Amino acid sequence: MGRQEPDDVLRQVGRNIRAERARSELTQETLAHLAGIGVAQLARMERGETDSGLTKYVRVARALDVDPALLLHGLH
Repeated sequence: MGRQEPDDVLRQVGRNIRAERARSELTQETLAHLAGIGVAQLARMERGETDSGLTKYVRVARALDVDPALLLHGLH
């Protein structure tokens, strides 16, 4: 397996966030509120357009009630 480029990593994590949000039947607005971040920030995270820093990803995972490691699923 080859290493993923940083942009690929952000996109994969974003897909994982989106999938967990859908599984939880939450809107972006609701998840952003629960995580204490802006809706625009969450939307950029889901699209893999921004590296929001580890603490924001952990806050999103906690708001989704999942282990933060789940957001890293599929990375290599």
